[in-house]
Parts: sequence; C-alpha cells; structure tokens
Amino acid sequence: MKGIIEQIWENESKNGQQYLTVQIDGERYSVWDDKHFDQLQEGAEIEYEFRQSGNFKNITEVSSLTPNHEPPLYHNDRDRQITRLSCLKSAAQILAPAQVDPDAKRDLVIDTARVFERYVGENDPGSLPADLGGE
Repeated sequence: MKGIIEQIWENESKNGQQYLTVQIDGERYSVWDDKHFDQLQEGAEIEYEFRQSGNFKNITEVSSLTPNHEPPLYHNDRDRQITRLSCLKSAAQILAPAQVDPDAKRDLVIDTARVFERYVGENDPGSLPADLGGE
C-alpha cells in the first residue's frame, strides 16, 4: 500500500517496549520494529505492508517514496514541541482579531499553524508553499 504519514506518536507498551503509532490517510497503524523508526516522518510518502492483529494494524515493512529523503527536521521531541508551539502562537496572534465562531477560529488557528510548521520544515527556505502564496 502507499500513503502519506499525517501524524506520528511515540508510545511505550506496558512491558516497556517502544513503538510508534502512525496515521496514514486517516488510518492508524502500529510500528513495533525499531529498524523502521528512522524511515517515518510526518509528511513523507511511504509504501508499506501491514498485518491485522485483532483490532490493530501493524506495519511490517516500509520504504520511503519521498524523493531526496531528508533527515528529520527535529532532533528530539522537545525541538518539535518548541517549533509547533511557536507556529501555534504566531497563528493565534495573526487570527486573534477574526470575528468567527470560537470553534471555527480554533480550527483555523490549528490549520494555519500546520501551514507554518510545513514552511519551517521546507528544505528551501526561500520557497513558499502554495497555501502561503507560493507556486
């Protein structure tokens, strides 16, 4: 199967084993084999195989389809949190004067923060993503 990784969560089982949960095209999968951990990044397009185990889908094989697979943007979870909080704060400040329903404003702030985070992660900082007015 092919898909784009939307989100990644680091987890630990009750017996202390590290594993990842990844969301690909709206579906959640577990990744138990740590040899695949460094291949998984948010926004990356991957080809993968999984095995159903009860209610869980476990990824067994994965390969990146993203051209020029770059190293992760963040060195650790703290760096990622700092970047995301900065993007969220900037989006909230920009959208503070908007006169919209609070739930709609929340969603707009989060969507805008995600656009900022993608821009921060771009390999070519001189280019703007299409949703920020680029080509």
